[in-house]
Amino acid sequence: MSTTPATTSGRTFPLGTVRLGPGPFAVAQQRALEAVLDIDLDRLLAPFLAAAGLDGEAEPYGDWESGGLDGHIGGHVLSAHAKLWAVTGLDVLHDRMEHLLDVLERCQDAVGTGYVGGVPDGPALGEELAAGRIDADLFSLNGRWVPVYNLHKTLAGLIDAATHGRSERALTMATRWADWWLSVTKALTDEHVERILTAEFGGLNESFVELGTLAGREDLVAEGRRLSHRRLLDPLADGGDPLDGLHANTQIPKVLGYQRLADLAPDGDPEARFATAADAFWTSVVERRTLAIGGNSVREHFHPSSDFTEVMTDREGPETCNTHNMVELARLRLDRRHDVAAIDLAERALFNHLVSSVHPRRGGFVYFTPMRPVHYRVYSRPHLSMWCCVGSGLEGHTRYNELIYTHDGPDLRVELYAPSVLEWAEEGLRVQVSTALPYRDEALIRVTSAAPRARTVRLRVPSWAELVGLRVDGEPVEPVVVDGYVELTRTWSGTTSVAIRLEPRLVAEALPDGSGWVAFRYGPVVLASRGGAGKLAGLVAGPDRMAHVAHGRMVPMRQSPIVVAEPPESAVAPVDEPTLTFELAVLRERSGELVPGAVLLEPFAGIHDERYSIYFAADADPSRALDTLRSLDAAADAAATVFDKVAAGEQQPEVDHGFTGERTRAGGSGGIHWRSTTGWFEYRLRCPDGPAAVRARFVDRAASRRRILLNGLEVTAPTAPADREGFAEHEYDLTGAVREAGAPGEVVFRVEAVDGADSGDLLLVEVVLRED
Repeated sequence: MSTTPATTSGRTFPLGTVRLGPGPFAVAQQRALEAVLDIDLDRLLAPFLAAAGLDGEAEPYGDWESGGLDGHIGGHVLSAHAKLWAVTGLDVLHDRMEHLLDVLERCQDAVGTGYVGGVPDGPALGEELAAGRIDADLFSLNGRWVPVYNLHKTLAGLIDAATHGRSERALTMATRWADWWLSVTKALTDEHVERILTAEFGGLNESFVELGTLAGREDLVAEGRRLSHRRLLDPLADGGDPLDGLHANTQIPKVLGYQRLADLAPDGDPEARFATAADAFWTSVVERRTLAIGGNSVREHFHPSSDFTEVMTDREGPETCNTHNMVELARLRLDRRHDVAAIDLAERALFNHLVSSVHPRRGGFVYFTPMRPVHYRVYSRPHLSMWCCVGSGLEGHTRYNELIYTHDGPDLRVELYAPSVLEWAEEGLRVQVSTALPYRDEALIRVTSAAPRARTVRLRVPSWAELVGLRVDGEPVEPVVVDGYVELTRTWSGTTSVAIRLEPRLVAEALPDGSGWVAFRYGPVVLASRGGAGKLAGLVAGPDRMAHVAHGRMVPMRQSPIVVAEPPESAVAPVDEPTLTFELAVLRERSGELVPGAVLLEPFAGIHDERYSIYFAADADPSRALDTLRSLDAAADAAATVFDKVAAGEQQPEVDHGFTGERTRAGGSGGIHWRSTTGWFEYRLRCPDGPAAVRARFVDRAASRRRILLNGLEVTAPTAPADREGFAEHEYDLTGAVREAGAPGEVVFRVEAVDGADSGDLLLVEVVLRED
């Protein structure tokens, strides 16, 4: 282990320089720590041993870890041990990190090429790609489930072990892995590499740039440029917004790489396109797609920025992985230059979405946080749930330590008001923040300087607060505020106490599309109402596919409270300010009439094991608002006959329905996703006991020719005319013969192209109930 202390890089501080004090951030971090220490490392390492042809004594974990993404959690856990060791100093974490490295190194040596990973048949993947055999779809590459995304987690874990865990061995292993990858791509054209990047690949471009910078190797940085996926980069760099309909967390890690490349490019350099692209992406996501809690997306995808309807009605709301990665993007932007927007995004995400994404008492991580009124979240189950958001959650609750403080050379900024201690050894400075903001209106900052030093300390005055007082060593001081920061320029010596009083404001925040919904925020804290703890099916995830989704009953939208006050915040009155409890005056529908009522608001991050509402319908005309809510219910009622469905071209629904195929491609734009083939593809859907049919929606072209098989039997449907947008629906009866040909409770829906022709684009396939 290297004993060299971590030094500052850019404008943010290394993880090991900041410790959290008592508070919600520390609780969330402690639950993540407990979850990391509870993991059986030998079970976690089983896929890596298997891929290397080595025997292992432990059975691998199940769920995603045995369903094609074998080993993906392993990279996250390696990162988690290194990062949590940096922020806690617990020796057991470093010892377990070394055990992970021991086994991974043995696997790497056994393969002999530098490759290490848990991908099934992973070592052969490099040989296939090097030979130019590239069969890439959005979520598969050469028949494997996003293998490069999976391998990126391993590489990122090694880099984190090298940086945060201070392991020279990990750095050597990472560069060996990178050299293996270079041996794979050296003979490939840029077009070949771009085809590989069709499939989700995580932040491999970012990792190559970071590793190249650490190792002083320009060839690795150059590979990071080559891996930057021009299909996203170019339209962003040209001033476009191509995000509608794209899988959100496939794109965010790519932009982390753009941001790192932007940091390496001097102004005026041709590579400034990376900075332009990163800025355009940031603007699109933060200004046009981000919700009050700091999250984004619906069903893992960027919905049209002009229409948040799906966000408000779907049970699959913002994905936690997205928010972790957007906070990382905020950190990288802050390293480049001071950016108030990056601090604002990080603050709302940390104080609301991320801190609430782990259960504060029993642990368990959240995948989706629905925005639908009166719905709920599902928590992962230890040793069973192996989702991507579990991996992100294990390592991601160290992010609080990274963004409380930044610096401008030797000058310090206090960005977030959270209990913490900064030890800035290079400057001989110790800073302690003690605060209960926004529950109280004061933060106390104790600055201890080892020797007299002239420097400036800047204290942020957030947009959500009014500065009402400043004292230094107990004496009132007239504050000097420059660009939103109180500036204290002086010679600091010994310990100086600075008390800043910030009076939080309550604001109503509309959706970015301007539709009739508002959320309420007090200071940085988003408020929500409780909706009861009844009928929370699957609250703690079981072994079922899609167990990360809250599948329980959805409360009709027409039962949502309506805010009619103008401005909406005038409908809010304090009830108990020390607990941030407020009363919101609303109207509710009762027996067809709107009657006055009230709901209690409290910090959303404290609501667990219960339904909640963050957004409320708001309209000065309550009848119009009620009509809108009723229309949303009517659309849901029309879909109530759907027993099971797959949105073609969307990753998780396809994976969870056993997608397989050959010569098939998926795509999407404008919020519409599709899959086509010149070979075949199929899904496995649930089948009810009673009367039912399979309904498929296609878009055909002139040359499209296909046949449909249910449980291996070819079926036909009456010719359905296309609508004005070219969509046509076809229904196929689930006959007795079809049922007998398949497994009980299941129907295999298969699309085959005829004689290699194009099949047409499948948008959606559903199993629908029919009346007797």
